[in-house]
Amino acid sequence: MPNNKLLIVDDEEFILSQFQSYLERKGYLVFTATKGEEGLNLLKQHNPDLMLLDLHLKEGIQGIDVLKQSLEFKPDLKVAIYSGFGNDNETIDSCLKLGAKLVLPKPINLKTLKEELDKLREG
Repeated sequence: MPNNKLLIVDDEEFILSQFQSYLERKGYLVFTATKGEEGLNLLKQHNPDLMLLDLHLKEGIQGIDVLKQSLEFKPDLKVAIYSGFGNDNETIDSCLKLGAKLVLPKPINLKTLKEELDKLREG
């Protein structure tokens, strides 16, 4: 049975608090980080099954490196990439090749986000 722990790494605190509030009401235990390093520390501390990761972080290590290091530490982690990269197929492809399970567009509505995370968690 998958756990309900979700780590969200996004440098926009408003988005983090919106996602956290909604997803906690829907049964997820949510940990949030605004920096990549902080996200990696929380991953090691709380051992979530799922991560929602923004690729473009303002400072510190970037999302692509967080993805690589997260999967080195926990190969079975299910990572959903979340970013406003539009039609950047090269970025999408490289994330999937590195092990991300899902790529979600920015912005996304909360109901759709939860549905996608549920599918990922159960799959």
